[in-house]
Amino acid sequence: MSRRIVVTALLPQPDPEPAYPEYEDVRREARGRDAGPIGGRSIARMEDVVQRRGGDWCTAVLGRPFPGLRHAPSLDGFTLLVADERGLEPELPESIVRARAAEEARRREREAQAAAKLEAEKRRWALVTASAPVTFSVQENARHAGVGGSLRHVTAPVYLRSGRSRLHSPGRALCETPGRTNPLVLGGPLVDLPPTCKRCIEYAGLVRTLDAPAPPTPGEATTLRLIRSGAVFTMRPGRGQPTIRDTSQRSHGTAWGQLGRKVDAAVMRVEKKGWATVETDEYRATLLGSRGHRWRLTDAGTAALEG
Repeated sequence: MSRRIVVTALLPQPDPEPAYPEYEDVRREARGRDAGPIGGRSIARMEDVVQRRGGDWCTAVLGRPFPGLRHAPSLDGFTLLVADERGLEPELPESIVRARAAEEARRREREAQAAAKLEAEKRRWALVTASAPVTFSVQENARHAGVGGSLRHVTAPVYLRSGRSRLHSPGRALCETPGRTNPLVLGGPLVDLPPTCKRCIEYAGLVRTLDAPAPPTPGEATTLRLIRSGAVFTMRPGRGQPTIRDTSQRSHGTAWGQLGRKVDAAVMRVEKKGWATVETDEYRATLLGSRGHRWRLTDAGTAALEG
């Protein structure tokens, strides 16, 4: 069994820069008192002086930052006693005044940056929620916290779906899977604070209600964009069967390749979902000089592509 050893070390103190002429005399008297073991009565008097006078006065007396009585050598404690007995009211060293002013400026800058970041996050979150299918809640992780604090997650009041089949349970963070064995412990809803969980924000822009149609796959989206460009036509070459062609490019590997690339299967898939239809009222000229019936997007197809 190993033993745990705790070692307390005093860090080296910076050179004092006192701003009052009595410093050396006060220090000399304090050295005279700091001889032999220090008694409990002296410690109690030192604690009383520190509590009564405050940290700034102690810093001014010592000429350097006062770390607290527990972390100061006994000589510093006696220096404070002597200065208190003499009723000294020294000014803070100029170097400490400058350092504090610089730290205050840095603090204000950090606060300004944090405020600007928060406003930017609020604007981004407002854009996400503007097109959301439900009203989201923002809730903080009540169990774990990272370096930047607890993550703020997004929850929904009803079941939602994203992608092809991912299900999001009500009251659970959008980043969680329904079968998670150790669910997140979330606090109450937060007011006027945007979420910070990147996965939740990503899913908030993708979720839909259970009765809403699934979004197009990347291949379907490519087909929809092709139809929207006006390049897809149905043609009857010679005495053959009708064929659907992408007339923006020729095909050198199939029959009737001069009419364009064959896209029958892809177009029929989006037609089955109600996203595209063919105009049968008239023949139109294709991009490759032939003629045929042009395909166009339906309102649902336009919404699916733009959504």
